[in-house]
Amino acid sequence: MGELGFFSNAFFGFILVYLTLFHIKRQFGSYKYLLVNFQLVGFCFASCEYLFHTFLHLYNASLIYFSLSHPLGFSNLTMEWMMAVYTGLYSSTICLLAIQSIYRYWALFDTPKLEYFNGIYYFIWVGYYTFFGILWSLTVGYFFAMDEFSMEYLSKEISLRYERNITDTPILDLIAYQGNDFRWKNLTGALMMTDISTFQYTIIIVCGYNMYHGMQTKLSLLSAQHRRLHRQFFRALTIQVVSPTIILFCPVFFMIYVPFADLEMSFPSCIIQSGFTVYPALDSVIMMCCVSEYFRIFKKLFVSMKQPKSSQDDSEKKRIQMVNPKI
Repeated sequence: MGELGFFSNAFFGFILVYLTLFHIKRQFGSYKYLLVNFQLVGFCFASCEYLFHTFLHLYNASLIYFSLSHPLGFSNLTMEWMMAVYTGLYSSTICLLAIQSIYRYWALFDTPKLEYFNGIYYFIWVGYYTFFGILWSLTVGYFFAMDEFSMEYLSKEISLRYERNITDTPILDLIAYQGNDFRWKNLTGALMMTDISTFQYTIIIVCGYNMYHGMQTKLSLLSAQHRRLHRQFFRALTIQVVSPTIILFCPVFFMIYVPFADLEMSFPSCIIQSGFTVYPALDSVIMMCCVSEYFRIFKKLFVSMKQPKSSQDDSEKKRIQMVNPKI
């Protein structure tokens, strides 16, 4: 699944970025750079999974996040921080969806503010999703680092299920309880991740709600072409939010909070995790299917490939003659 996610994202992401940058010349404005940024972050997200082959495992009151490989000869500590960076990229994708929601809202209701997406101001948004990505990575790397209690609690399970010595395996873990009390360090990490995600989803929901209820009035003032494009972007953004909620957000937080139920179980969660890797490619497909401009470009490129060269030359001559009748 990691390989499927990596190669599918490379394929569909490249198509979307190529068409957005080199074939769409109008209407998108600075929104095209948000689309490109999202694909680049998504590609990094899929690449980390492809390189590090991470796994999730639920065991009683714990969630174990680990890797069975050491690419490039990385030590356990380096691998653990690389795994934390991988989770930070997940946070950055959610932040980028929130940023896209702000853009679409301003594009309809407060157009002058779109200047904050142009020129040097654009780096405000790069800093925004980078900040929360780093904060999430530091949260995971620090609050879920192994300690002596973790090693004692998990060593038999890792040895039994994966035939590995826990000291030779890069692991981050969330253990809900230590004795009769919470593991406050792990609980703090879980709450910080929840707060970051809740903040992004609040932005998405507020912008989406206001767009839904005020869109008809605003769109009535625009041309038919712009009305169609805004509706298509709104539809695409809605699906882009719903799909990661189902594929990423709900499974992640289900697994984070299941340990607090303190159930007696041992369950490899790789089946759930496998959905993470295909999401960036799915996002590319959603955008290309919802926005008709991409279909128009595909059709144009397909026709030009089928058209004989002589016909293309004749068409080009006619176009030049229309521009300059003296030729």
